[in-house]
Amino acid sequence: MQHLAKNKLIYYVFNEKFGVWDNLSSNCNYNLNNNKGNNMTKISKLLVGILFSALVMAPSYAGEMAVSGGATATYVTNGDDESAGKNLGISNELDFTASGELDNGYTWKYQVQLDGTSTANDDTRLEIGTDQGTVGIYVSEGGMSAELHGVGALGPGFDYVSPSTFSTGYDVDGYSNLQYHLPSGLLPLGGSLKVGFVPNMSATTLLSAKESDSTLTSQATGRKLEMVSVGLAPIDGLSIKGSAAQTSDETGTSGPNGKETGVSANLSAKYTIGQVSVGYAEGGYQPAVASGEIAYYENQFYGIQFDVNDAISVSYNVDKSDKNQRVKVAAGSTTGTKTSTEMEQKSIQLAYTTGGATIGIAQVEVDNADYSAGKTETQSVVSLAISF
Repeated sequence: MQHLAKNKLIYYVFNEKFGVWDNLSSNCNYNLNNNKGNNMTKISKLLVGILFSALVMAPSYAGEMAVSGGATATYVTNGDDESAGKNLGISNELDFTASGELDNGYTWKYQVQLDGTSTANDDTRLEIGTDQGTVGIYVSEGGMSAELHGVGALGPGFDYVSPSTFSTGYDVDGYSNLQYHLPSGLLPLGGSLKVGFVPNMSATTLLSAKESDSTLTSQATGRKLEMVSVGLAPIDGLSIKGSAAQTSDETGTSGPNGKETGVSANLSAKYTIGQVSVGYAEGGYQPAVASGEIAYYENQFYGIQFDVNDAISVSYNVDKSDKNQRVKVAAGSTTGTKTSTEMEQKSIQLAYTTGGATIGIAQVEVDNADYSAGKTETQSVVSLAISF
């Protein structure tokens, strides 16, 4: 527990209250409860049954079709000198959404998103809404992780202003996944509950942008991902979200405890009062490994945003991520080489919005970039975003 002392509250809450996994062992590994994995498998089978029974129960009335999207042009300068390189580009998203109602009152929605990197059936969702909740199938969609970047003048998780990659854990939106959402209004304090299941995290399946660590490329066919997300809105202006995920591989014979398993948990909060918004988040992440190397990450993110008026916003964010690594000298050994590197990113964002257009400026500085000691990176971004 010592190496994740900062996040022990997170793991206690999700283990004791939601039953996602057992407490950490003293050897920096998670002891997963096999019964809970079995329960998640039963839940996934139930969700499949609900979904397909809803689909065959009744024909649908005529649906509606909507098109929305946006494009963002960016001019990015990396480094402090001209030789570091500049990049001019445009990213775009185009969403086609169809929706309708079955004659038994159930609703349905199908959405596909096209962007510069889309392939067939990429970024797609099909949802069936019932009085008992919503069941959906998602391809590279339906992210459930607690948002670590809670505030930002250019939007939470404004990822293209970061020259480095943070390892923040698992999320189902990197894969083809099945989800169930509890109906709104059932839980107190504005609560929400989502359960997600990925039946196959094969090496050929798209990996989430949050999971770019090289150890994840060893995910073998047959590995499953189970995830739960809980949200609260107890008072006006305050939103709280927690998420937890674990992988399972019943046939794994290497890695911690003889199993190739991985776990992550994130907890975030955002509070807005008047023109000021503050956000804070922290989390822990231990990726699945298939060798003697054990890596775990402790993350902490916080920021503040001030809306000068309806058109102008400015924000400041600090993102910290500790990579703790241990290489065992032999399988099952509790000794070995240990290293720890803290990556810290500071960013300032300024946004001016008029109509459907936003002009943005961002400046980013990173110490120990990409978890490499002594490596420093800077990035300046000018952007123009159009939405419709």
